[in-house]
Amino acid sequence: MVVSETPSPSPTPTALSDDELLAMIPQEARGEDFQSASIFARFFLTLYPEMMQTKDSRLFALLSDDTCVFCQNALASYDDLIASNGSVTGGDFTFDAGLASGGLETDGTTNASFGATTAEAVYLDDQGNVSSTVPERSGRLGVRLRYDQGHWSVLGVGSEES
Repeated sequence: MVVSETPSPSPTPTALSDDELLAMIPQEARGEDFQSASIFARFFLTLYPEMMQTKDSRLFALLSDDTCVFCQNALASYDDLIASNGSVTGGDFTFDAGLASGGLETDGTTNASFGATTAEAVYLDDQGNVSSTVPERSGRLGVRLRYDQGHWSVLGVGSEES
């Protein structure tokens, strides 16, 4: 008799309320000042590779404004990854030390800009074979934020390679 294993589906993340998700934001990124905005921006960017690696988009989606093109593209990539039963390794950010540059804009939004390196990301298909690779890159990242309803939301992310 031959016994074959039935593949098990990816675990579904436990349901959490918005308040429980917001509690995952580091304390130092919760203030309404520029320093908190800078810390929040870096925290948010780390959610992207984490979302892809852990297959949990809840916090990233909650903190993304519907008008954020980067955010919506990231969430579409996440949906494609889930639909294909693929996986991702790498893609983590390393940020330059020091404070971000930027500040409050006349429209009430806040911009935070800083140097960063994104590690190589390797996308695997459902069989574990490499389907694509995104090489390591360095440059400057800018995050446009709005403080609303007691937390920061991301309106946009831009990059400039060095």
